[in-house]
Amino acid sequence: MSAARTEVREVWANGHPVYLGPGSLAALQQRLDGIDGDVLHLVLGDSNTLRHCLPELLRHVPALREAELIEVPPGEASKDIRVCSDIWRHLLERGADRQALLVCLGGGVVTDLGGFVAGTYKRGIRFVNVPTSLMGMVDAAIGGKTGVDLAGVKNMVGLFHDPLAVHVHVPFLRTLGKRELLNGLAEMIKHGLVADADHWEAILQAPLHDLDALTPLIERSAEIKCAVVKEDPLDLGHRKVLNFGHTIGHAIEAHSWEGAGRGLLHGEAVAAGMICAAWLSWRRDGLPREELDRITDHLLGLYKPYPFAAADAHRLIELMRHDKKNAEGSFRFTLLHRIGEAVVDQRITPAQVKEALEHYHDLVRHRAQGEEVP
Repeated sequence: MSAARTEVREVWANGHPVYLGPGSLAALQQRLDGIDGDVLHLVLGDSNTLRHCLPELLRHVPALREAELIEVPPGEASKDIRVCSDIWRHLLERGADRQALLVCLGGGVVTDLGGFVAGTYKRGIRFVNVPTSLMGMVDAAIGGKTGVDLAGVKNMVGLFHDPLAVHVHVPFLRTLGKRELLNGLAEMIKHGLVADADHWEAILQAPLHDLDALTPLIERSAEIKCAVVKEDPLDLGHRKVLNFGHTIGHAIEAHSWEGAGRGLLHGEAVAAGMICAAWLSWRRDGLPREELDRITDHLLGLYKPYPFAAADAHRLIELMRHDKKNAEGSFRFTLLHRIGEAVVDQRITPAQVKEALEHYHDLVRHRAQGEEVP
């Protein structure tokens, strides 16, 4: 095998390494070869990843060819305690002990769910994340956060449980459509906005159809996520920069699934949340108006706006009251001083949130009517 095909870089996110480069799956094979004893290997995936990505995984990691497969339905609905119970029962029936190894092959839903199952079964078994979505590669699979949803509220039950490693294999992205790529790109945009202005500028020019051009940007985003996690593994301080756009974004995502229409993907909702958070940054923290306009124009150009009635602002604010970052009865936001520089724990009132939502509502209305946005 050529050196180019085996090239791999190891970047640490606190308690676990993230392997980047063409040799990332070869590094997983090496890890499995180094495990002594008769260890039960299991691969958790959804019906899509087991169909489209498992053959590629097994081609590079023959040690998993005899692994037992656990399949869950695709989509956010699988992040449910009842699905966890089914998997726990399956592990118990298979006699899985604490030496068992669970390989999570999928996007953020699979790695969130699998990490939570691994962290709670017998008080913790080993697991490895092999993300197959752009969202997973740059964000969800990295950092040791695991969890499931509760009563429609995202990630309300979970724990920190580090994987043995995360193996990022970019060719998996060939199985995705444009919408899924844009879903993950939202997190890459966020990385640039909160931590690296040059990365933001590079993403503005990123050709989504060209994986070779995207690969270094994907790796840079993974490095940013790793650096933030390494500095603040338990999300007590600096790691909160990664919440930019997420307080409102999570509420918009949950709201979109309450109606009869098609629900938003996480990145689509976060894009709307980032528009609102950027506007609050301009109003509260002095984000230059020209930077606000660039952020807004770029996100509205990439992501289909989410129309909601002005009266829905009250429901969105109610959904936000479940946000884990709230403290002392108020919302705590991450805002921008400028592109590439964020500030955390900014106290935002419900009235200010309502203004930001009204701003987004007006943007969507003007855009739908083909009018100039004031």
